Amino acid sequence: MAIKYLKKSPKTSSTDDLKTREIVQKLLNDLEKSREDGYKKLTKKFDKYEGEIIVSKEKIEEIKKKLNQKTKDDIKFSYERVRKFAEAQLKNYGKDFEVELSDGLYAGQKLIPVNTAGCYVPGGRYAHIASAVMSVTTAKVAGVQNIIACSPPKKDIGAHPAIVYTANLCGADVILNLGGVPAIAAMTYGMFNNAPADILVGPGNQFVAEAKRILFGKVGIDLFAGPTEIAI
Repeated sequence: MAIKYLKKSPKTSSTDDLKTREIVQKLLNDLEKSREDGYKKLTKKFDKYEGEIIVSKEKIEEIKKKLNQKTKDDIKFSYERVRKFAEAQLKNYGKDFEVELSDGLYAGQKLIPVNTAGCYVPGGRYAHIASAVMSVTTAKVAGVQNIIACSPPKKDIGAHPAIVYTANLCGADVILNLGGVPAIAAMTYGMFNNAPADILVGPGNQFVAEAKRILFGKVGIDLFAGPTEIAI
């Protein structure tokens, strides 16, 4: 029986959006050649933000004091739930083992966390706090030693305070005021004194998805997040 669509999207996961690809490819080419100034110029152009890219410890402490307690309590509740499940998952899934297949011939499995994880947290109209909780927390529980979180900044503010608070609470080592293609490129190429990411995770718009698609191979990715993942 064929699937009956109540409403069919004009574009599917297999649709080749050539214009988006051309825009993203040009941005990536320019960013790969430029240094940090190139990222700052694009952040000014796209987000109207001219402040510091790296969120300082002082800024994080300021946000901790100013963010309302109800928001902090809700974030902590979510974080504790995700962390508890991630710890149980790590303990019970994919355990290390070794087996002797024949005399002197051994085979086994050992789970080793990547060195650096890049977590993209969408900003846009709303703060995607859940993306920070789910990506940063699980990377931390897995044993990743270096976790970079990127989120689009707002003019004169930087990344949404709730996102900064969440990323810090969940264990991000570095938080960057970067969004879109510059964020994906910065984590891949190891900009702003960071090591290049071994894997990129987190949803985003079509430009973020296309950047991940193009850079796959230079860096590992989780998946190409579509409207469903972002909506949830």
